[in-house]
Amino acid sequence: MRKLAYFPGCSLVTLAREAHEALLGIAPLLGLSLEEIEDWNCCGSSSAHSLCPALAKRLAWRVFSRVPEEENEILVMCPSCNLRLKEGLVALEKEEAREEFRRFFRQEPRPRRVVHLLELLTELDWFSRINTPLKGLRLAPYYGCLLFAPPETRSERLHLGLLEEVLSRLGAEVETWRYASQCCGTYLSVVRPDLVMAIVSKMMFEARRKGIEALVTPCVMCQMNLEMRAGVPEPVPVFHLTEVLALALGEAEEGWFRRHLVDPRPLLKEKGLL
Repeated sequence: MRKLAYFPGCSLVTLAREAHEALLGIAPLLGLSLEEIEDWNCCGSSSAHSLCPALAKRLAWRVFSRVPEEENEILVMCPSCNLRLKEGLVALEKEEAREEFRRFFRQEPRPRRVVHLLELLTELDWFSRINTPLKGLRLAPYYGCLLFAPPETRSERLHLGLLEEVLSRLGAEVETWRYASQCCGTYLSVVRPDLVMAIVSKMMFEARRKGIEALVTPCVMCQMNLEMRAGVPEPVPVFHLTEVLALALGEAEEGWFRRHLVDPRPLLKEKGLL
């Protein structure tokens, strides 16, 4: 078993609880032992890093301060959390920042690796555990934009094509499309819902035009926006990456799909997957 500290972040334990539960359900099948960071805090997400970079940096550092000393890897599922924590690591490359960390948290900053689930999947041998291939399910990848971060925080393995590879290995029919890395509007969904609805509606029309049956995303914010702001008569369902992994591994629970704003259960039942 590969042991990692796990940082859920706010969205995973509230709006996207189904993605969190799916990860915990499949972790042993992926060969992972996850230890949730005790007393973790919000990473700062959109608001803190926009309004007060110093606060955003210290929020990430506080998360690091809560990680057990023996844990060197931190698993995240939210691309926004992934970016915020990696920015915190980059800041600690400077001695001035390390001194600030010592002053605030009364401990030495230790080297860490922050890894997103999509990246981690490339390092694990999990394909042999698939017992319910997603045959006949026509899926399209939706990365969103946050995994394509600034160069200093980006892993070279988080590139277009990786999600397609994962879905193909799950047995799905993968459709490529031009909106795979289009921004969904993220937090503008709150202040400019009209703008986000225009963006998402265009993507949903394209998905229907190409015969895509569902989208799959590793971003919990994207999943919510794509379903909540889909201003079209028949939007396609949007799965969390962990949900389709759980489906193929035979560990999916119907209750997760009941929480979706666009119900994927009719599609899954039609395909014999639920």
